Amino acid sequence: MPVTLEKDTTLLFLEDFYLHPEEIDSVSGPDWLTCTLLKETHQLRVVVQEASPPPMGMLRMYQRKYPQAPDYLVVNSSQKKTVEWQFNPKGKTYTSVGIMGDINGWDASKTPLSFQDGIWTTEVVLNPGRYQYLVVADGQPMMDPNNPIQVANGIGGINSLMIVGEKDRTQLPYFYLQSTEGLWVHIGRQQHSDDRVFAIWNNRLLPIVMEGDGFKVKIPDIAESIPTGTIRIFGYNNAGPGNDMLIPLQYNAVVQNPQAISRKDFHTSVMYFILVDRFVNGDTTNDQPIQDERLDFKTNYQGGDLAGILKKVEDGYFTEMGFNTLWLSPVFQNPREAYMEYPAPHRWFAGYHGYWPISLSQVDDRFGTNALYKALVDTLHNRNMNIVLDYIANHVHSEHPLWSEHPEWFSSLDLPDGRKNLRLWDEQRLTTWFEPYMPSLDHAQPVVAEASADSALWWLNTYGVDGFRHDATKHIEIEFWRLLTRKIKTEYGMPVYQIGETFGNRELIGSYVGSGLLDAQFDFNTYFDARNILAMDESSFIDLSSSLHNTFDYYGYHHLMGNITGNHDLARFISFAGKGLKWNEDDKEAGWERDIKVEDPTGYKKLSMLHAFIMTIPGIPIVYYGDEIGMPGAGDPDNRRMMDFDHMGPNEITVRNTLKKLAHVRRENMALLYGDFQELSVTEDTWVYSRHYLNNHVVVVMNKGNAQANMAIPLTDIPFEGTPEAVFGTPYTLTNGTLQLRLPAHSFDVFVVQ
Repeated sequence: MPVTLEKDTTLLFLEDFYLHPEEIDSVSGPDWLTCTLLKETHQLRVVVQEASPPPMGMLRMYQRKYPQAPDYLVVNSSQKKTVEWQFNPKGKTYTSVGIMGDINGWDASKTPLSFQDGIWTTEVVLNPGRYQYLVVADGQPMMDPNNPIQVANGIGGINSLMIVGEKDRTQLPYFYLQSTEGLWVHIGRQQHSDDRVFAIWNNRLLPIVMEGDGFKVKIPDIAESIPTGTIRIFGYNNAGPGNDMLIPLQYNAVVQNPQAISRKDFHTSVMYFILVDRFVNGDTTNDQPIQDERLDFKTNYQGGDLAGILKKVEDGYFTEMGFNTLWLSPVFQNPREAYMEYPAPHRWFAGYHGYWPISLSQVDDRFGTNALYKALVDTLHNRNMNIVLDYIANHVHSEHPLWSEHPEWFSSLDLPDGRKNLRLWDEQRLTTWFEPYMPSLDHAQPVVAEASADSALWWLNTYGVDGFRHDATKHIEIEFWRLLTRKIKTEYGMPVYQIGETFGNRELIGSYVGSGLLDAQFDFNTYFDARNILAMDESSFIDLSSSLHNTFDYYGYHHLMGNITGNHDLARFISFAGKGLKWNEDDKEAGWERDIKVEDPTGYKKLSMLHAFIMTIPGIPIVYYGDEIGMPGAGDPDNRRMMDFDHMGPNEITVRNTLKKLAHVRRENMALLYGDFQELSVTEDTWVYSRHYLNNHVVVVMNKGNAQANMAIPLTDIPFEGTPEAVFGTPYTLTNGTLQLRLPAHSFDVFVVQ
């Protein structure tokens, strides 16, 4: 993956890119960089020499074996800007002022302001983007009275908004895959004035031949003997970097048929997340709810198991719906007793969710057996499907033998100041405990990191799982993720999809993603923006467009980040969109106080728009069980109701059938798997974007407004032949390259040209 440099000095780990980093003999780069190879530690120090460097460049990596054929590593310049933040108290007197917001995890202590000449000021270094914040004066949060720009915060309130260095994206270069001819690959381009372009095949630089408004590159002859490969295109002009391209190859040909792509190519994943205990009860003989009067039905075992999941696999449910990857909640053995949650009101819970492991090698007998888990994996593989294991490296339950046998392997529950190290998510990010009975492993100790990584590899070697969903990623040292990824590459040797769970800003989330780290994380930032904007009538597509392009800035236009409909920690999307939940209420308590339902059926249409969004943008679409039918639910545990296959009404059936069609459209169109993203238009209530791959084009049209939208969409910049098919049947005309249609309120359509 490309590397984004710091503004001054960046230290790269060569083992992130090479199995044998000791073979790297030298490294060179463009004039604006100085590269120093630290051979003893297999690291590379890169220093930026210019105050305003180009947006990107290439490092040439020379191996002793191939002195005449260097590898090329794309490096992006830091886009961070120093922003002077000012707060004018307008005559009011304060003893302390700070900023809390997206820039600091909403912790005002991290960004204090200094009082000078009647103004409170500070300097912060930020990437271009939009940052919500509040001013905290003498401990009281408030809107910034000096900033008129305000946005809804998604929980019923309003925040101030700081806009930092946003680009005019209409001036950036746009590249698209135009055609192939023999070994030649033709690339079209727009806004190419003064641009600089790089083309890379399997990390080797390709010559570029200009032709007309575009250019072409030739697949090397050696590719004829290499089963898989990629061509990547990067470029920029005076306005900044354009979209990156990722073109898959099989031997020396560009892939044109999605059916020809291996299931180990995770860009083609359409994932479904199952909370095992709450899906299907396939074997009532293993039902073992905990007998404890302090437990509520919602927090006890309800009978879902592996047998139920296997039955739905064999019945063809997932194949029919278009899912080709299953992510299961943890299947590890959990305790047989209930435990009390630390925060008030101190409710009691069972380990039905799987996140309290007392063994990391034994399947919970309430879910089935190890043999049954292996049978499920094999059945999925026989159906050309993948399975992702929810792996827990951060902690174990206190009943796990490790806690009694190796207490020194864990961080301390007691802090030096006398406080308990509980749920201090940011202050004690790498050592905090979730509960007093969930000791946190100390991965800073090599013996702990090695044991934890070897445990994960055991699941790969024993069961052949295809990936890991890593719990609590940001609460574990980044060195552990580097160790685990290296072990997978050197000791397992097959592709493994690793996706992490981190709540935070894009910079924190992205810091765990890279060639030597994780493949992806869940893109919570895009999800929260999509939830707020699609569910709230008064919100704007312009903000969602900005959010999506911020994702591209951090992770690229072709990435493996997880685009979710929700998860087991969040109140269900439809509970907000269907007005069963208020934005400003405690969603967890709401689930205890009343039966959350879909009060406004428009919520189903909004949910389908969310489905359309995640199925048509770059990244991996991930559907939380029950979201395919609009199952409501407040916060945990109300969002974990038993799946209901038998009592669907017309709205639920419509949502399910719409998602089914979207998932198949995604999987059947190269444009949605590897196509280049281009925004065609965006307003408060309408949004049009396209994906382009050779002769395959997909145009997505959305209307979130409360009234019909009359739309005229110029397609003259999208070269295609053929007649678009409206997947959902919206009538249209195509005249002189303009697509004209009337789109009903709260609706969308997908136009496909193949």
